[in-house]
Amino acid sequence: MPELKTTKRVVREVLRSEPSRLPIATAPTPDPEQALENAISAVTIDPAPAEAARASKAVPDHALAYGGQAWAALAEAQAAAVRGLEAMVDEMNAFTRSEIAAAADGATALLGARTFAEAVEVNLGFARRSFDALVGSSAKLSEIGAKTASDASRPVLSRLGDSWKMLRIS
Repeated sequence: MPELKTTKRVVREVLRSEPSRLPIATAPTPDPEQALENAISAVTIDPAPAEAARASKAVPDHALAYGGQAWAALAEAQAAAVRGLEAMVDEMNAFTRSEIAAAADGATALLGARTFAEAVEVNLGFARRSFDALVGSSAKLSEIGAKTASDASRPVLSRLGDSWKMLRIS
């Protein structure tokens, strides 16, 4: 085995010390301006098909406007839903913060209780306040949810109503 290692070392040293006898082909460096022109010409799109489609007027303008109104109604509904969800998140954050503060106050009061009866009284007071806060917060969340559903459906339903009016035969 030692002979093999020395043989490998000798070969490595010879390869490192002797310059390569094989010619290395290198590509000529292109002119940057020429390379840019080649890249631009490769990406350029032929405008003829688009101009031909515009000239043919295959789709009437009012059909495209109808689709645009539908997308606008959808975007408006989505924006209303986002506003409502943000209001829900704000209400949940406010409820969580108030409950954390109430829990800290309750724990402090519980530490000050001297008898078991006082501890039970403090704990019942905390439970009542927490339950009242939960009911009040859930009522607010319910109102926000109903308002969000109403606001989010209004653009779509009004658009649907306009479509039904157009379909009526007089």
